[in-house]
Amino acid sequence: MNAIEGGVYTPAGSQYSKASPTIKTTAAPLSAAITSAVLMTLMPLANAQGSLEEVIVTAQKTEESLQDTPIAVSAFTSMAIENKGIDNIAQVANFAPNLVFDTTSPVSGLSSGAVVYIRGIGNTDFSLTTDPGVGTYVDGVYMSRSAGGVLDVLDVERIEVLRGPQGTLFGRNTIGGAINITSRKPADEFQGKVDLTLGNDSRQDVKAAFDIPMGDSIRSAWAFSSKKRDGYVQRVSVGDELGDEEKLSFRGNIIYELNDQWDFALNLDYTDINESSAASALLGFTAGAGVVGYALANFSDIPSGIADLSQYIPRRAEDITYATGKSGTKLEIQGAAFIANYHAENFDLKYTFADRETEGEFNRDPDNSPHAITETRNPDYQHEQTSHEFQISGSLLDDKIKYVGGLYYFEEQGTDNVFVDVFLPTPDLSAGFPATINNYADVDNTSEAAYLQLSWQLNDVFSITTGLRHTRDEKFFRYTQYIGADDQGNGYPFFPGAVNEDGVFTAGLAPLVGNGSGQARDTFEQNNYKLGMDATLEDGTLLYYSFSQGFKSGGFVLRYVEAVDEVRTFEPETLDSHEIGIKWQGWDDRLRVNAAAYWSDYEDVQVTFFDSLGGPVTANAGVVDIKGLEFEVTAILYENLQMDMAYGYTDASYDQINPIEGLSLTIDENAKLVNTPEHSFNLGFEYLIPLESNELAFRVDYRYTDEIHNDSQNSRFLLEQANELWNASVRYSLGDEIDLVLFAKNLKDERYIESGDSNFGLGFHEGNFNRPREYGLTLRYRF
Repeated sequence: MNAIEGGVYTPAGSQYSKASPTIKTTAAPLSAAITSAVLMTLMPLANAQGSLEEVIVTAQKTEESLQDTPIAVSAFTSMAIENKGIDNIAQVANFAPNLVFDTTSPVSGLSSGAVVYIRGIGNTDFSLTTDPGVGTYVDGVYMSRSAGGVLDVLDVERIEVLRGPQGTLFGRNTIGGAINITSRKPADEFQGKVDLTLGNDSRQDVKAAFDIPMGDSIRSAWAFSSKKRDGYVQRVSVGDELGDEEKLSFRGNIIYELNDQWDFALNLDYTDINESSAASALLGFTAGAGVVGYALANFSDIPSGIADLSQYIPRRAEDITYATGKSGTKLEIQGAAFIANYHAENFDLKYTFADRETEGEFNRDPDNSPHAITETRNPDYQHEQTSHEFQISGSLLDDKIKYVGGLYYFEEQGTDNVFVDVFLPTPDLSAGFPATINNYADVDNTSEAAYLQLSWQLNDVFSITTGLRHTRDEKFFRYTQYIGADDQGNGYPFFPGAVNEDGVFTAGLAPLVGNGSGQARDTFEQNNYKLGMDATLEDGTLLYYSFSQGFKSGGFVLRYVEAVDEVRTFEPETLDSHEIGIKWQGWDDRLRVNAAAYWSDYEDVQVTFFDSLGGPVTANAGVVDIKGLEFEVTAILYENLQMDMAYGYTDASYDQINPIEGLSLTIDENAKLVNTPEHSFNLGFEYLIPLESNELAFRVDYRYTDEIHNDSQNSRFLLEQANELWNASVRYSLGDEIDLVLFAKNLKDERYIESGDSNFGLGFHEGNFNRPREYGLTLRYRF
């Protein structure tokens, strides 16, 4: 039988002990009303029974209790993930403070394009020449790219959200934080679980997981997932839909225990995505803005009706688009990781090798009209990464000093051929014609690092932690950038390379960067430091302070619409962050409260915006001051009632704007950071009713998110208004083997913008809205 996570009842035969709770929440009351409500909610604790389960995390590369870990972490066990109805890692953002996770990257069309922000730090660009600001790790392996990054929750033991820079341990591109995913380890005996979910929009999901022992020393776990459902934005001119889901996933985990000192693991995964493009719709059209806007307003031979694209802007409640361009996201992702562990009396050695490959194509119709004005195509996206990590951890001086150190090497190669089909004016501005912009990129990047973190237990109360990481990134970019002219000599008048010495436009290709092709290389090197102090009081309360640094290397701009003499570059960004926190558990282990306050100096912030002709550009915007707090609570209110609550507050503002040579950066010091709501709050209750050998459980979750700007230019078209989300489920457990779960998500059918791009250069503004109300039934069978 399934039970409340953290309540007195737990499923028989599960990996969780009786009285197992594991939910974190952050609630820092913003007003007296919220404070009063929280206190009244917690009053029943005096008469509650049961206790919260200890949560084990690996946030510092070694296993330790969450309450003993002196950093801000939200952890979700497999039971929490199941009970909360989390289907993919993006949905963790509904329960973790100061985390925003979008499922599509702007200007990509990707149906699975991870855009992750923690405490106002992240990156919206999916291109191979930029890096994320939040690292995603699966069993210690770094996932370097956005494409395919919205991972399914498949046979997962735990998901941890680490807030703040994790430079001295996780290192690469964790300037904002990290999402750390741990797979479930195989059991010693044959067992399994099968889930079948049916829902609206013709949803059909099948999940299965099996543990298969292969002898006394070899165990294995195998998992499979098939997800299908219809889209929710109808392309009225074509008759199909955007935003559908069709995904196959596989995961295997084999563990070989040679003896007491040596054990080995082989992890395999495969994902096939064959879906439409991300569910986009036209939000606005600024006629006369930029090249296309000028063309639409002035050229008589453009098809009738295009001059007023506002007719293709649907009403907010309508899930429709008039786009007719090629649709589709096709990705094939495969990975393998080999892990060798050696256990000695006072130390452990660990070696991890991983290889991952992604290939596919994706498309987008940004004008969202029935006319062929502009489209983007990525028909040949390929990426491969390999990594090696050697790690040593252990203790000295009778466990007074604990340490983790290691060497890390990462290499990636990738190609992306971006085509932009666009309707442009002729050189004399008398008419228009179709042209194609080609942005071809080939990258070869390496990263080398060495790290060491020490924790010294001074006495029974105080500890000091120090850490150092040295990182050296090398980036190589080979490019071909041009715009095509037709056989009549029509081309693009703004590119001097397309005009001969007599001032006559030539047929063929007009270069966009220099003479059209070339290469660039750069090296970025940085030392990052960490210093922390903590105190453990007699009742187990942990008080801590930490100073940590984050670093993300610079890179190159991949896509061009405006001709330039050489490749545009951007410099590294850095973060100095201070954090103070408290972790307390009391009232006979029925109440857990974790809180943190932080303030950070964020320099040379990398942002993406559009130049005057509509090309996306990444540049260093300036210096940002960020401060905020987080508050998480888990409580057993009555014997069978558990509550979890979370609150996050972020105050981010520009202190300085950098001048960008050759560009007019269209933000000022009043601009707000992307994906950074000032307030976020979530509250959940789960109530269990024992019925002899069966169980009935009710769960309801509420989430509030303050307004969000979805681009660095703070376009009015992309402002996500403050919104609320309600989810609910009823679970009936028949013995220990069968669960029936009736669920509903987004009960109020709230609609809000999750992502999008606002291109004033081209005049188009498109957005991606969240999915409408969902409901369905899950049958779960364990054996």
